[in-house]
Amino acid sequence: MKYKAGILIGLTGMLLTASSAMAASEMYSLTDSKGKTVYEEKLLDETSPSGNTLEDQLRSLKSAKLAKQLLKKGEAALFYIAEGNPDRKTNIERSSLSFTASSKLREQLKGQHVKILDTVKKYKFENASLTYDPLTLSDEELANLTDQLERQAGESGKGYAMHPLQLSGNHWNLFSTYKHGSNQLLVQAIKSDGKTVILRSPSQEDGVKTEKLKVNGAELLYTEYKSEPGKEKSREISKGKGITFVYSIPDSEFHIQYHIEDVGGNLSKQDLIDVAKAYLK
Repeated sequence: MKYKAGILIGLTGMLLTASSAMAASEMYSLTDSKGKTVYEEKLLDETSPSGNTLEDQLRSLKSAKLAKQLLKKGEAALFYIAEGNPDRKTNIERSSLSFTASSKLREQLKGQHVKILDTVKKYKFENASLTYDPLTLSDEELANLTDQLERQAGESGKGYAMHPLQLSGNHWNLFSTYKHGSNQLLVQAIKSDGKTVILRSPSQEDGVKTEKLKVNGAELLYTEYKSEPGKEKSREISKGKGITFVYSIPDSEFHIQYHIEDVGGNLSKQDLIDVAKAYLK
């Protein structure tokens, strides 16, 4: 089975979601060392229907709840929910591995070319969650599994069924928290051989400034955001800075996309550029 990249968990207070089905216009992009575009930020066309119905949302909530109950840490599974599912849609759910020691995390990801630091500037490693993506199912495999799960959901009387999925050890999403006093620095690293597409909502673009930089041959996206007066509730995080960049793994089609989020905006722009340089070494 060939893997296709899925993606991104937003870290900032901005609305960040991953999708390729919604209408959107490109704003910014990053390329790997071979010149291939591997990261895009697009402005979501909120007037275009997303195709995400209320039934889809309710089914997703139910499958996520079941995943918390049924999946062991580090597992993934395909869920089928019978109720309100005339189109026989399925949901992939994942369970993360948790770490409170950077040494254990480095051991887990040994040989994966990701940089895991004990300290970033004055911020010390606090904890991390690592989520592996499953291998992508072919259309035939998905169709056969859907038939199987639909039968099981009916025969069991539970109204749902699940099937464990094989994980891809080379495709994962790492989310780490670093702390200095009450201040936080969030670090996301995603290993992939595909392209990440981030959708940004026009309704939450007020107070957001993004700048594309080039440092030592590498492309970086530097962003500052701050809630406008009277709009503080529109973002989970009202003020901060972030920097996004890509590390191309030598002699490989894979890359690691990093996003460093300075919650509260306590670091300077140059500080964040220096942090990016440290990860790109």
